[in-house]
This record gives sequence, C-alpha cells and structure tokens, in this order.
Amino acid sequence: MALNSFQTSGNSPGDRDARCHVGLLGFGTVGAVLARRLTGADPVPPLVLTHIYDRRARDKRARESAPLNNLTWVEHFDDLLASDTDVIVEALSAGEPAVDYVRAALLAGKSVVTASRQVMAHHGPALLTLAERQGRQLRYEAAAGGAMPIVRALGDGLAGDRVLKIDAILNGTTNAVLTRMESDGCTMEEAIADACARGYAEADPSIDLDGTDAAAKLSILCALAFGLRVRPDAIDTRSSKGVSIDDLRRARLRGGVIRQVAHAAFARPKGVLTAWVAPIFVPDASPLARAYGPQNAAVVTCQHAGEMSMAGQGAGGDAIAVAMIADLRAIARDRAAIVPAPVLVEPHEINGFSEQTFAEAV
Repeated sequence: MALNSFQTSGNSPGDRDARCHVGLLGFGTVGAVLARRLTGADPVPPLVLTHIYDRRARDKRARESAPLNNLTWVEHFDDLLASDTDVIVEALSAGEPAVDYVRAALLAGKSVVTASRQVMAHHGPALLTLAERQGRQLRYEAAAGGAMPIVRALGDGLAGDRVLKIDAILNGTTNAVLTRMESDGCTMEEAIADACARGYAEADPSIDLDGTDAAAKLSILCALAFGLRVRPDAIDTRSSKGVSIDDLRRARLRGGVIRQVAHAAFARPKGVLTAWVAPIFVPDASPLARAYGPQNAAVVTCQHAGEMSMAGQGAGGDAIAVAMIADLRAIARDRAAIVPAPVLVEPHEINGFSEQTFAEAV
C-alpha cells in the first residue's frame, strides 16, 4: 500500500508544519467536545478537523455555527473512508458497531484513535496486528484511563521495568457516585442522577457500577503490563450497587473510604494472574482514597522503581478529548511510525478475590 504525503513527511525540519487531517466518527458527547477543541480559538497544530460522520449529520450540522458547520459532514461511513483524512477518531456512542468501523478505517489506510474499552479489550490484539500490517497506528489512551495517561505509562514510560501489580480506580462514573454519597450523605439513586446530569454517566449506568467497564479496562492494562491476553469476563467482578451510606460511614470511622478498585497482580514464575474489580475499603493514606468525583487513579508497583501513582479525570467529554488529542499529536509527531503489535500469552491460572480481600470488601 502506498503511503500518502502525511505518512511519509514530517520527519525533517521543513515538514514540521505539515497538516494532519482528522476525521471524526460520531458527534455525541465526546465527539462534540473534541470537535470544538480542534476548531476553537486555541488551535492544536498540526491537527486539522476536516470531516464529521454522524448518522444524523444533516440535523446536527444545522444546529452548529461556524467553524463547525463549515466542515464536511457526511451520513455515510464510506464517504469518510474515501476522504483525504489521515486519522479517524472513533467517538461513537455505546452500542454502535465500533469494531467494524475501526477495522474498516485501518483497511482503508487510515490511522485510528479510539476511546472504546470494549473494542480494545475484546479485539485489541487483532486490530493492533492489522494496524502494523497496514503501516498505520492504532492508539487508545482514552480507552483505559480517560485523562490519566496510564496506557502511555505502561507501554512506554515503564518499558524498562517489570510491573508486578496494579491497583486502580478505572471508572470515573462509579467514583463520582460513591464520593457524592460520601460527601453529601445522599442515596445512590440521587448520586447516579447527579452523575447523569453532569455528563459522567449514561442513562443506564449499570455497566459502570457492576464493574463491567472497569474489567474491560483492566483487561487492556494486563496486556500492557504483563503481556497477557485476558478476557474481561474472566476477571472476577463485584457490583458497587449494594454500597450504602452506612457502609461509607463505617469506612470513615475506620479511617478510610470505599472505592471501586481494579486489581491485577501477576506471579510470573507460576504464570498465575490475580485479577478482580470490587468496591473495597481503602485507607486514607492510599492515593486511591484521594480520588474524588469522576477521577481515576492508579498505583503501579514495579520490581525496580517501586510504587508510583497517577491520577486524572476519568469521565466526561473533556477528559476523553484530552486523551484523544494526546494520541492524535503522537501520531502527527511520528507519522511514519509502525508500532509493533504485542505478543500476548494466556495466563496459566486466573484467581479472583482472596479470603483477605473478601474480609475487606463490602
């Protein structure tokens, strides 16, 4: 496949200002925020948004003002594939066949940025292999940590170490619900309604509270940290729906809080992975206890560097757009790069909660 001028330029000083044409797939909450960032008063060179695909493109375009309504809006995905865009950003709403769109974009010679944790958890290795074969890039920072750059940290920053354990808050919606209950003494139903009103949650947040979303993200992190292929449904999950105000008060009296924590630890000599998602007691001294509202947080334990922590907004269009723009700029900065697909193995055994964890869990 012949590379276009974008993929073959940009590595010499004279090409540094070459534009990177971006096509947006979906104009929902996340897509709208990203589009306004890329066309706003504070430009993000060399990124130039040129096309927007949405099934209701005509209606949505009519409600927008310049410069958004001056872009090319299309209602057929094939028109986006046929465009001169260099990178397609997948920002579809839940339930859309995102994996089919991502695969088609790579086959059409486009690099792709996606926020879909379900796509990457279930189809990531195959899609990354396809991207390598096509000489394109597939980046997915927003799929695991929102604005918390844990994908980049595990994939690049800690590549010189050996990760032993990850403890993380990976679902900003659930964190927003629990911390609202904690601070205001409201019911879970009231906290969920508030999260929906603020754009942190879908109308049905069950996938967040039940741990399904965090399990998918933990599956992605297991591939990056341990080189393991782990199905999300193989990760033991416990729902946070049963957490009550009384549970939160008891945790406070014990000197801590309750958080939905995703845990993964890999015993390499035995090939045994311990992985689970559950609402558990977290002592105040932990960085995870300081994550409030829609924040994500993580503590990564490494063999040589010891413990390190990070945090960032995990829900809402603004947080996802931050991660997507970082991925777009990474592609634009090294536009001819071909990222090798990961070589993953299956763990010999996957364990869930230990007895100690059960004693601490809600």
